Amino acid sequence: MTPFLEMLAISKTFPGVKALDRVSLSIHRGEVHVLASENGAGKSTLMKILTGVYAPDSGGLILIEGQEVALADSNHARALGVDIIYQELAVVDNLTVGENIFLAKEPLSRFGLIDRRRMYREAREVLRTINMDIDPATRVSDLSVGQQQMIEIAKALSAQSKAIVMDEPTASLSHHETAVLLGLVRRLRERGIAVVYISHRLKEIFELADRVTVLHIMQR
Repeated sequence: MTPFLEMLAISKTFPGVKALDRVSLSIHRGEVHVLASENGAGKSTLMKILTGVYAPDSGGLILIEGQEVALADSNHARALGVDIIYQELAVVDNLTVGENIFLAKEPLSRFGLIDRRRMYREAREVLRTINMDIDPATRVSDLSVGQQQMIEIAKALSAQSKAIVMDEPTASLSHHETAVLLGLVRRLRERGIAVVYISHRLKEIFELADRVTVLHIMQR
């Protein structure tokens, strides 16, 4: 079966530093692919290339559904179905849950104004898919860190993401919030969504991973 996404012979050079050297990675729909490494091995750089933040050095290829792509930026990657949830969450505290989920893609009325009734209705539908019972009109500043992370996932789902990268998603979560998140990751897998799960926690890796890729620091 053709992977949803492939990275082939990806290298990245910064001034004086070779961050990645011919790294290859394949991601299939409906799998949890864990990416693990020690600090400095380049996993953050690899994920930024995967999500269009960085361009790779010449010679590497990125394929999405078998077609070669040159990602212009993170919006381009998102439009192709690839999104990322960083360890530092990107929610806007003074906006509501619904406003965060549909930020920069708000549904408009026929008069060109934001259709808030539709936005909150659709936000509620997205939240229901991840078993999150919360009023979309709630301000994000009133939520726990774990709940804010769920809002980030709901935002990715609202954009019809087919692959979601999660960067150390349980680093700031309580034991209960971690259990809720791991359950959500399993449900995403059941829905055919690929999850690239960056973690160094062995318990989570053994619980979730369908495959594991380990990056090593290059010997200089």
